[in-house]
Amino acid sequence: MACSFQPEINLDEWSEKLFAPLKGRRYPLGASIELTERCNLDCVHCYIKQPASNQAIKAQELSGSDWVGLIDQVTDKGCLFLVITGGEPLLHPDFIKIFKHARERGLLISLFSNATMFSPEIVDTLAAYNLNSLEVTLYGATQETYEKVTGIPGSFNRCLHGIELALEREIPVALKSVLLSINQHELEVMKHLAKDYHLDFRYDGILWPRLDGDQSPMRYKISQEALLNLDHEDQERLESWRITADQFTGNFLRSEYVFTCGAAQRSFHIDARGRLNPCMMVRKPSYDLRKMKFADAWEKLGEIRNWKRQKGTACETCSVNTLCSQCPGWSLAINEDYETHVPEICEIGKKRAENILQMTLNNKKMESIGHG
Repeated sequence: MACSFQPEINLDEWSEKLFAPLKGRRYPLGASIELTERCNLDCVHCYIKQPASNQAIKAQELSGSDWVGLIDQVTDKGCLFLVITGGEPLLHPDFIKIFKHARERGLLISLFSNATMFSPEIVDTLAAYNLNSLEVTLYGATQETYEKVTGIPGSFNRCLHGIELALEREIPVALKSVLLSINQHELEVMKHLAKDYHLDFRYDGILWPRLDGDQSPMRYKISQEALLNLDHEDQERLESWRITADQFTGNFLRSEYVFTCGAAQRSFHIDARGRLNPCMMVRKPSYDLRKMKFADAWEKLGEIRNWKRQKGTACETCSVNTLCSQCPGWSLAINEDYETHVPEICEIGKKRAENILQMTLNNKKMESIGHG
């Protein structure tokens, strides 16, 4: 019988201990895999959005056996964490086979799903194989709003039923939402819904264009003012931004290299057609794992970590850093290069930094009054 003792350790401390032996070297520790581009919902804002019935897209997807082989390759190279996503990953006919094999190889799995396809048999398997976490997206807190986003009648009740099935099996569930012009009015109700289920809830209001360049999702973005007001309306969220700002104050993270995040350094993405990419939002460069081994493709992918900035953009002398979501993914999506910043994203980052600075000054002022 295996020992069940699990010593308590702070997650940050654990991460630090895990990375320390690497001494900055590249290592493929975390992966995300996109089992399918197809989805059983038809969300207005989706950056992939391929219909579940699209047989041409389905024919290009890796088979279950293909995925089993790739999972063997990435775990042989030391991968530990795996995000399974889509589209809706449960649409893949071999989802259970893929999930089981990944767990048997020791991967710690997070599943991103809309939960509408859950059945007792599926959640029983997820529980039996100790799914590490399940993240479910809420598109609204009422049937009317949720289905205005998803376009599928009955999807709201199926989502809630799926969440409840998972909770009955004690699967770790977290809820999240993307705020749109058609659901932002239900944010507080979504928070209460999550609270009723005793679940963590996070949300964001930044939308991406579709991977094929279609800008139609942007029609549903909330205003910049509303986006920034989210920080002030949620003290926990604001404090989180403040802590982030304090960690990187005075640093110029984008002064020299194009990639300064974990993409192709600690993490990578494999799409439904078996192509290795830096991350979900940076699909170039791309290496076909049907034609080359993962180990070779991982080494090739690492070349982007040496790319130095050439365009002399404002990002190179900006210290806003992680308060701004500008990245090579945004540059590719809007400008078709890796460096040119997106003015709107830049503006949001700068205004957020100003708000954080003002909050810090106000706190110091209140402290001085209190001591006086």
